[in-house]
Amino acid sequence: MKRFDAFAEQALYGPDGFYTRSRGAGTTEADFITSPETSNLFGACVASYLDRVWHELGEPNPFVVVEGGSGNGKLCRDIFLAAQDCAKSLRYVMVERSDKQRDVALRMVAATCFTDSQEIPVAALRDLPRGQFTGVVIANELLDNLPPRIVKRTGTGWSELHVEDGSETWRSAPEDAQNMATAISTNAPGGACLPLQLKAAVWTKRALQLLDKGRLLVVDYGFRNSDQFLQLPRDEWLRTYRGHRRAGTPFSEPGSRDITCDVAFDQLPGDPLFQMQADWLKDHGLIEMTEWAREHWRNAAISPDARDVAIRSLLDEATALTDKEGLGNFVVAEWRVGD
Repeated sequence: MKRFDAFAEQALYGPDGFYTRSRGAGTTEADFITSPETSNLFGACVASYLDRVWHELGEPNPFVVVEGGSGNGKLCRDIFLAAQDCAKSLRYVMVERSDKQRDVALRMVAATCFTDSQEIPVAALRDLPRGQFTGVVIANELLDNLPPRIVKRTGTGWSELHVEDGSETWRSAPEDAQNMATAISTNAPGGACLPLQLKAAVWTKRALQLLDKGRLLVVDYGFRNSDQFLQLPRDEWLRTYRGHRRAGTPFSEPGSRDITCDVAFDQLPGDPLFQMQADWLKDHGLIEMTEWAREHWRNAAISPDARDVAIRSLLDEATALTDKEGLGNFVVAEWRVGD
């Protein structure tokens, strides 16, 4: 019998884990799609944000960007292809636990962005680097994959989710979990479940400690208030995916599916600023980046050719990124350090 967070950690990152076997994000032969795979526009907007922050921080050189959970390196590639003002100062660190994904990402970034360079300003690490720097830490859909502990309100306190032989089982929660759950939600009704996102909180604290001066930018699905979890069935915020489809229970066939949990942003340290992804992208140039495509399509819509249809697809990508029933409803949280 294992506590749920330990079970999920092994199922995702263990020797036969989901990410260890190089499953993950993408449009083909993958299990889910994130904003960078949806469109290059996402990376272009992040690049615009980095340019803005670089100016705000006094144009530091080097300007270090650390991306947690970098996967196949798609966001890194798009940033280097789009960054302008900060490009010569930019030093990028991809952090990815999967050895295979790190190797693929580094090769793809080099081949796409630095074909004529003997040295590239990119490194790939298994964990966050040591030492402080001036720059930005980015985490796009990372925290939802840091397994939480899960507790349920009972008549006498809280019980905690465990996994045994492919099934869920509940045991009385230890004192630390009891106290944390009660502090987070004092009025939880009986039977209500709640994630305790200690791993996400620890990662956020470590990321903030890296910054001498700069920003931490987290983009993920979740809620700003933990009480919102209490209003939903557990399988609405604790989900599995395989082959771009929901994949049922997280308790069986460990390693065969992604296990993800909405982020409780109020359980993270600090006092970030919040926006919805749809608004954040528009604030960082999405409308201006696609205005030419809208104008082109208005003129070509009556009798489009293949190029016109390809341009139209760019507008469809922008719509997907800002859809408030989907990616556009993701939370963008920004912590500012040293201002």
